Amino acid sequence: MDMTQSRILPVFIKFSFPLLFGNLFQLFYSLTDSFIVGNYLGSLSLAAIGASGNIIFTVTGFFNGLANGAGVVVSQTYGAKDKVRLLSTVRSAMLSSIALGLLLTAFGMTISPFMLKMISVPGEVFTQAVLYLRIYFSGVIFILFYNLCAGFLRALGESKKTFYILVLSVILNIILDFIFILIFKQGLKGAAFATVISEAFSALFALITLNIQLRKLNFIQDSRIKKHFSSFALISILKIGLPGAISSLLLNFSNTFMQRYINRFGADCMAGWAVYARFDELSILAMVSICATAMTFTGQNYGAGKMDRVYKGIKAACLLGGLEILLIATLLITFAPALASIFNPEASVIRYGAMFIRASASFYLFCFGTMVFCQISQGLGYTTVPTIIIFSGFVLLRQTYLFTITKLTDSSLAVALAYPFSWPPTLVFEVIYLRCKLKRMSSIHSNS
Repeated sequence: MDMTQSRILPVFIKFSFPLLFGNLFQLFYSLTDSFIVGNYLGSLSLAAIGASGNIIFTVTGFFNGLANGAGVVVSQTYGAKDKVRLLSTVRSAMLSSIALGLLLTAFGMTISPFMLKMISVPGEVFTQAVLYLRIYFSGVIFILFYNLCAGFLRALGESKKTFYILVLSVILNIILDFIFILIFKQGLKGAAFATVISEAFSALFALITLNIQLRKLNFIQDSRIKKHFSSFALISILKIGLPGAISSLLLNFSNTFMQRYINRFGADCMAGWAVYARFDELSILAMVSICATAMTFTGQNYGAGKMDRVYKGIKAACLLGGLEILLIATLLITFAPALASIFNPEASVIRYGAMFIRASASFYLFCFGTMVFCQISQGLGYTTVPTIIIFSGFVLLRQTYLFTITKLTDSSLAVALAYPFSWPPTLVFEVIYLRCKLKRMSSIHSNS
């Protein structure tokens, strides 16, 4: 999809809705996975998945930050109709991802027990968590490769194709969950194997789809494109993506310590936190669909030199995203106990889950604002300062809060409020920075 043409609001809706529905399908898998594990394997297995989540995000987050940088370069070069640079970026990123994926597999399988010990995972959960993590990391290269290919497809304006791939992957994952857990009785490791296999298929489908799309755009046939690897393209990716990659690494590492604070309250609280995390994913994925649209739209129109459409795109992103998140937050706050009870019937787990859901959902609009303005800045090619702002708010401020609040009170709710506590001040600084950059860019554009 060429996002430099046509009316802006329909373009946003047409591009973001497939992303949203795809994310909802992904969430549906996550909910189904937690439902099967929580109801058939018990709260300890559910707690093991919850304890593993932030460790997985810590290891994979660095690569996904680089993938976002590659997506920005592709969206800008697509908007500028620069075929040579676009394809060299795609090829260089893919070759680099294979090497990095193998390193992450070895690294993740090695550090799994050490990371779990570092966040004080209770003994009754520890063994299952180690097993789950090691199986998951054995196939992490497929997850990374899918995210990279899907990011390139979105940068080319093809959100529908990523949606179809995701639907197939989710359906396969659910089927494999039932087969491995309920038929073969493989327990928690069955859930991990189901994820690895389905991600391998999604990576293959995404690669084939991306290749077909590039051929349709007559990119692959271009005789000027001969190199399979370009150091210049890799440098461009690192320049835009590295700040976000480092920030993502540090942010998820910080969130791992958040899990350490939760673990202090026992297995029921850990299970309740895992239940909350499933619904938190719903909101985050909804935000991501609008943010990814805003970043792609900004990148393409900035590459095409259409700053007036960039401004209008910001308004469209805020309007659509704000309404979407407001609706989701209202539903979560209203039906929190009933939603938490889906995954585990124990009263204590439901109480913790509902409390955590309501605490975060009340502040989701601030979280969305922070994400969307950061993504718009990245679409313009500015990554360092927005990344520093995110790091300062989501890591430094959050960890300072946790260190202080745990000295003052022994409350799991106070710990959970560390997330929403950091969103409003971070949002303020993201808005100030973007306004300054847009004002400067508009001045340059007017003079030229």
